[in-house]
Amino acid sequence: MNRILHIVLFFITFFSFSQTKVGNLHFNDIDVFENAELMLNGAGEREKLYTIGLYLDFEVDGVEDGLMVADKNATMALTIKTISDISNDDLTGIIRNGLERATDGNSYLMEDQIRDFIKLLPSTINKYEIFKIIYTEDEKVTLYKNKERLGSVSNSLEFKQALFKIWLGDNPVDSQLKEDLLGSYDANPILGQWKAYDKKTGVAINIVQLYMIKNEVFGSVQQMLRQSERDAVCYQCEGDDKNQPVEGLVILKNLRNKSELKYINGKFTDIRNGKISDCQIWIDQDDMNVLNVKYRGGGGVHQWKRVKSSRKDKRDDFRTVKF
Repeated sequence: MNRILHIVLFFITFFSFSQTKVGNLHFNDIDVFENAELMLNGAGEREKLYTIGLYLDFEVDGVEDGLMVADKNATMALTIKTISDISNDDLTGIIRNGLERATDGNSYLMEDQIRDFIKLLPSTINKYEIFKIIYTEDEKVTLYKNKERLGSVSNSLEFKQALFKIWLGDNPVDSQLKEDLLGSYDANPILGQWKAYDKKTGVAINIVQLYMIKNEVFGSVQQMLRQSERDAVCYQCEGDDKNQPVEGLVILKNLRNKSELKYINGKFTDIRNGKISDCQIWIDQDDMNVLNVKYRGGGGVHQWKRVKSSRKDKRDDFRTVKF
């Protein structure tokens, strides 16, 4: 049973730990739409009716890029989570009014596509349902309700442009919501992937993913770098960690914020001997790509280096979970 729980925990933390909270609802900071991995650019709430998140795979500088995003022929998505019951008639009215605003009264020019899209809408929309509007580069708009694919509208670049302008255009349904969707954010520099090193030899050991739950930082081993250790098991670990695979093991737990760049009063599990020690981590202002890790019995401060990818050079992949 413990092994099953660890496997479940690993996949939850590895794939779903990074989220952004809007009201009482959460949006994954990275999500998959029609086999495309997209990042949450921003999210906001509309008049106690729904929350909405904008997912892109390219960089946006701010609210001034609204028309660029709406007009761009690139895969993107909107995730809408209802926070109240909405009738089909009301939702249809919201969409039609939004399209009229977005097209300066010219939505009639795409009436056939509007009708095709409206036909996909369910007869009832209940509180806390999730809708995903996905546009792909083959000029197709696809609608999902929860995990059910409701259908798509083809040859729909023009329709997609108008649809996204409901929230991103020059005359959006809610100006503050537009700013929420397009505005930049300040990522927590502690979070993300860090490469750990042997303090004596300088040889890289593993890659640790730092994430946050309830304002506390945790860190799990994402990958052991030495091939011979990929299947390593922590036989000397204590409690539920005993005899568990090292990859996926949560080795940093419950670190609490002391300042913007420092977290303290946590626990560190040494995968070499299973020993659990008090620990703290911090980043120095003059080098944001080095994480200092100090734990009792560790022989001083260990320095981990930030792992970057081409996508992370533009935006941090991971943010904060605030349950």
